[in-house]
Amino acid sequence: MRMKRRDFFGLGLSTAALAACGKVANLPSTTSSATPVAGNKSTNSTTLRLGFQPPYVAVYALREQKLLEKAFAGQSINFEFRRLLSLKPVAEALSANALDLGLGGTPVAAIASGQPIRVIALVERSPKTHALLVLPNSPIKTIADLKGKKLGNPSGKSYYFAGKVLERAGLKDTDIKWVQIENDAGRAALLSGAIDVWGTWDPFYASAEVAKEVVPLVDGEGYQLNYVALFGRIDYIEKNPEVVQKFLQAYKQAVTWAKDNRQAAVNILVKENKLSPEAASLTLGRRNLIFEPPNDEYRQELINQSQLFARLGLIKQQPNWDKAIDTTLAKTIAAS
Repeated sequence: MRMKRRDFFGLGLSTAALAACGKVANLPSTTSSATPVAGNKSTNSTTLRLGFQPPYVAVYALREQKLLEKAFAGQSINFEFRRLLSLKPVAEALSANALDLGLGGTPVAAIASGQPIRVIALVERSPKTHALLVLPNSPIKTIADLKGKKLGNPSGKSYYFAGKVLERAGLKDTDIKWVQIENDAGRAALLSGAIDVWGTWDPFYASAEVAKEVVPLVDGEGYQLNYVALFGRIDYIEKNPEVVQKFLQAYKQAVTWAKDNRQAAVNILVKENKLSPEAASLTLGRRNLIFEPPNDEYRQELINQSQLFARLGLIKQQPNWDKAIDTTLAKTIAAS
């Protein structure tokens, strides 16, 4: 019996790439060798496909520490990890049945549109990892200076942090020009003058900052809690509760390992994301790794986000958070 794990850690795939390929499983990949595990023979094989973003070191730790092999010893199961650059392609891949679980900010707009996505755990609370960045010599010195300027980010108007910054400063969403641009292109766009402000997060933020190419106009502290969540397709979660629970148990162990082995975690980020040691250390230093079930503070943040999106006309109805949030799967694991 073998447990297979396909790793796609080297890819930074855009929404366009997903659409062109039809489904994630057909994308070019780097495939690891299958890992043998002991157990009784079985004709059943389950697959878990996870979409994640570059800074989530616990995903890499799952592989480095062989935590999945330990959690699923004796079972035939395939793991496919797909690295995507931002939340939108993760949510789209889930909706297209090309992923089973996702990791990142909560896809509020997708859930509001009726996509069958459920949140099952919280794994970070890291507000300072997000920032609106400008050039060191930019004439933009305050939030008020954003009026009439081009703000580029992967989510367009649905970037909650940027929307919150504008609203608190008394600016309307129509007071700036929104440019939707993926994280791998935002830095060059800012340096070239194609955009005036770059809305992004670590490690993209940290990489440009340590290179002294940008300065933060404002970061996420005080504007958003920036909980990072594990979420997935409702049908997959309900059909494979034991697989999901074991995965959560392994992920919790990966979080603990990353917190207890900081330098090793930094080294992983350097290797997997081709970061400088300084950028990797800064990225990890701004991340507050946790593992807990969705809590009331998180729920209120989602309500705040959906209310802002409704005011901006980005969603037509409030999500049903009672249906979209499950606290039971992570609660037992978090307490163990």
